[in-house]
Amino acid sequence: MRRDDIHPWRFGLVLLAAMTPLGPLAVWVDRGYISFPPVLVTAAVAAVPLLFHARPSGFGWAVGIVSLLLLWWSFVAAMVGMFFFFPSVLQLWLASGADPRRRPVAAKVMVGAGLVLSALTVAHLLGA
Repeated sequence: MRRDDIHPWRFGLVLLAAMTPLGPLAVWVDRGYISFPPVLVTAAVAAVPLLFHARPSGFGWAVGIVSLLLLWWSFVAAMVGMFFFFPSVLQLWLASGADPRRRPVAAKVMVGAGLVLSALTVAHLLGA
């Protein structure tokens, strides 16, 4: 890993932001509550910052823009189940600062919070 690459913790948090809602949404799609294409498109949009793994400045901009779009979309399309992506907004914000090379303690807290957020989101939305 080059020094200017995105740290794997940040990459992992963005991956969690895109993947966490998919489990509960798959259950909703299976039950016929929502349509599958908007779910896939929204998850793909949440994963856009992963394309900038070699450019930290582009990664930061992508996280900011995508998180604002997801925040707006999770409210506007709440009736079709896109509220499941609201925790992804929080995970993207955590990913923006989770670089242990710059802030070792804060990065650990941010990654831990992102993991707990994923676990709680899946447990709550699947009714566990």
